[in-house]
Amino acid sequence: MLKLLIFLLLINVSASEIKDFSMPNYSTAVSRVIIDYIKNFFLNVTNTVNFYQMSLENNLNVNFDIMNEVLYNVKTKTVVQVDSFEDSKISIVKHYVNIIFFDCFESFEKIYKKMTLKKFDYQGFFLIIITTHMNDIYKTMHRIFDALWVHHIINANIIFMPEENNNEALIYTFFPYSRFYCENVVPLQLNHYRGQKWINKINYFPHKLQNFYGCTLRVATFPNPPFMIINQDKITGQVSVDGLDGTMIRVLSQHFNFNVQLSLPAELWGDIYENGTTTGAIKMVINEEVNMTLGFFATNPSRDAVMKSGYVYYTTNLVWIVPPGKPQTSLQKLLNPLDTNFWILSSITILIGLLAIAILKKQKKIVQNFVFGTSMQSPGMNLINIIFGGSLHHLPKRNFARFLMGLFLFFTFILRSCYTGGLVKFMQMDTRGKRVLSTAEMLEHNFTFYMYPSSRSYFLEMPQILERTKFVTASEFNSKLKQLTVDPYYDAAFITSIGHLAYRNLLVFPHRFHHHAPEALYTLNIVIYMHKESCLALPFNSAITNLVNGGLVSKWASKWINGKYLKEIVDESPDPLSMMQLEGCFQLLYVGLIMSSFIFIMEVFVSHKKGIKLKISKNIKTIKINLRKYFSN
Repeated sequence: MLKLLIFLLLINVSASEIKDFSMPNYSTAVSRVIIDYIKNFFLNVTNTVNFYQMSLENNLNVNFDIMNEVLYNVKTKTVVQVDSFEDSKISIVKHYVNIIFFDCFESFEKIYKKMTLKKFDYQGFFLIIITTHMNDIYKTMHRIFDALWVHHIINANIIFMPEENNNEALIYTFFPYSRFYCENVVPLQLNHYRGQKWINKINYFPHKLQNFYGCTLRVATFPNPPFMIINQDKITGQVSVDGLDGTMIRVLSQHFNFNVQLSLPAELWGDIYENGTTTGAIKMVINEEVNMTLGFFATNPSRDAVMKSGYVYYTTNLVWIVPPGKPQTSLQKLLNPLDTNFWILSSITILIGLLAIAILKKQKKIVQNFVFGTSMQSPGMNLINIIFGGSLHHLPKRNFARFLMGLFLFFTFILRSCYTGGLVKFMQMDTRGKRVLSTAEMLEHNFTFYMYPSSRSYFLEMPQILERTKFVTASEFNSKLKQLTVDPYYDAAFITSIGHLAYRNLLVFPHRFHHHAPEALYTLNIVIYMHKESCLALPFNSAITNLVNGGLVSKWASKWINGKYLKEIVDESPDPLSMMQLEGCFQLLYVGLIMSSFIFIMEVFVSHKKGIKLKISKNIKTIKINLRKYFSN
């Protein structure tokens, strides 16, 4: 009872023209066919059927009679929305199942003009009912199908009664691709309803895009390894495609039996400007110069607003390619084997020891002998000697002094062992400095960012990056990127995907390596883009889903995109020590020699100066003595 009330309410609200809804008192083959379609097909697709009617030749009652009969027979089966199009409103949910009643082509045109993409799902089902007899019925059907094909509506059937025969109904449709023509409209009889049954086995809406019969589909793309690789035979001139996207379109062409005609836009992906103009592959799709485009096409809101995206078949991340770490100084190479905290604690321990020696030096001799041992002249130098592994020629004789020396020997032994082991391991590693790890760090160091113009849309909410960005062409991108790999002082970062990065490293291995920051900036969903009204999306999405779920796309990707090339492969084979590795030791030696030489010169100078003073003072004393003797005599 509740369903009936809802049904009557819908009829009352949406169909103001139907004043009386009463039980019909006649039956036609057309109405029985419509009822059969609703009960046996549409109910499996949706729970709502949309009715539209239009009459320009005073045949309104004929339309309503057929509609009344259909409504009466399906009132408990489904919800029916009736719309005359006189006051058409944009629906929140696009209409998917539609039955249209009209009496002439002009009536259909009025309905057709209001069949916008905002209200209708063009990949839905359209059952078109011609309610009156026409002498030029075939021509009318051709015009109707032509109009529908403009919007790529292919799930459309026309039903009409043969002249003066209400017990029969003919069903016509069209196939845009066949072995005789491509992208053309030819009305073909689908079935014949006579009496109470179908003449042929019923196929309500046959699949029309499972076989393209060798027809040509136009594809906009461009070289973009490893996703789209375009090869041309030097002898025959035949063009073939490879790469992840190339393999995808090649497999789809084999599955659906179509040929591929490539169009190479100079502007690559193209741009979408605020004034509505477009360029590149995007423009070709919108203007229907091509059927689709692919070649590392990632979804974003601006593209989705003007084109229809297919099923996501690959996902990757955008990252920054950054310069390699700056080379470490010789002193850093000596200090880095151990942690900073280790050096701080060790230094504090040694300083405490030297400070204790300095304090004890001012104590009584008996205290010094107890701690240092008897006849130990330079305890400070002995401490430094022990730190560097030197030997003591005079050992302390007292037990407490020997105990302290043993503790310090044990401490320095562990210290030297840890340092030696860490230094050996450190020499086997990459001794470059730390790379930048985040966008914030790059901004802090005033990095310049390089990217293609098509990447701009990903950073619209990051003006601080766009302010420092330079948009470059593919050739400029590659030349500057080559400089980045060899110049650690080049403060720049290049935007790329993980897939492109792995492929670039594969090409330059083992001579160079492109480093990247671990921060993922944006997740890219790779799809095929088609015209907003394209009918190719459903069959292609079904096939792509099977390829993804079957693991084939991942297998194709692994051929060109290998994760092992995202990490630098360092040669760990043993090598003889080089001067570069020991440079810090020699520098310390030279610094020590220079300092000791300077101190020696100062000592000689001071001692010489003292000697001169002493000699002068002796001479003065001698002169005084002689003068005294002289005056005393």
